[in-house]
Amino acid sequence: MTNWRLWLGIISTSLILFIAVFGPLLAPYEKDYVEPTGYYYNGPDDFGVHSSPYPPSKEHLLGTDEWGYDILTLLLYGAKYTVFVGIGVAFFRIAIGGSLGIWFGLSGKEKKKTGTIFGLLGSIPAFLIIYFLLIRITINSPLSILELILVQSLLMVVVGFPGVYSAIYSKTIELNKELYITATKALGSSKLRILGKHIFPHLKGTLLAMFVKEIILVLTLIGQLGIFNLFLGGSILRLGGPPVYISISRDWAGLIGQWRSFIYDYQWILYFPLLAFVLLLFSFYMLSRGIELRQKATMQKYPHI
Repeated sequence: MTNWRLWLGIISTSLILFIAVFGPLLAPYEKDYVEPTGYYYNGPDDFGVHSSPYPPSKEHLLGTDEWGYDILTLLLYGAKYTVFVGIGVAFFRIAIGGSLGIWFGLSGKEKKKTGTIFGLLGSIPAFLIIYFLLIRITINSPLSILELILVQSLLMVVVGFPGVYSAIYSKTIELNKELYITATKALGSSKLRILGKHIFPHLKGTLLAMFVKEIILVLTLIGQLGIFNLFLGGSILRLGGPPVYISISRDWAGLIGQWRSFIYDYQWILYFPLLAFVLLLFSFYMLSRGIELRQKATMQKYPHI
């Protein structure tokens, strides 16, 4: 039976990666282009003023926001921040947590102090930690977009890798109990040889599946922070009326948080970035599910692996 979920996940995530890389080249307008407000006159009975927000049309396929910015253009420019931060943070979570988990698991023991710290970090919701650390840094920050993204990414890595560590540590402990690894140790093999020949080949499928799941978790966390106006790359707060939060990088979660007030009026302003973000999560979920089914089929076919 064809693993259609895996293929759907590969195709959809490849398309999203293409958009993230080449989005600015595909954008119909410059990032800072604003559709001007003006008068129109088509006859004595058809005249007036046209102003933003403009609904979807041939000129603006997804419409414009309240200031006249083309929504499709903003989504294409902001895709790279959403996608690559999600992938990058997940990669470092797996790299750090996986390496530590394999090393301590292969040693057969876990340092008590290390386990306590990792357990503490893993028990506190990541959103709470990051929110209270970033609330005074992200909004109207003097830091540049890249500097803020680095700070935000670092925090997401720190609060996320303990979960990866715990899972890989437990898996490595179980593998370390296998008779063939015990025999290999008795023959005098080093830890590096056991790691390269036995442990890693068994864990590489697990690490790949966890990597995709971590991407989903990171994107979900970015979305939660966006709802509370903590956007990737920084938030601009405008006062002098109702407070307005603006995403500097135009990442997809930031656009959702910035435009969430349009749920009742001019709904297209909110729905299009929300749809893009949901499709992003769905693509990585399909990829994750496809990888899991492939691993399951492999285990059923070769149960000795």
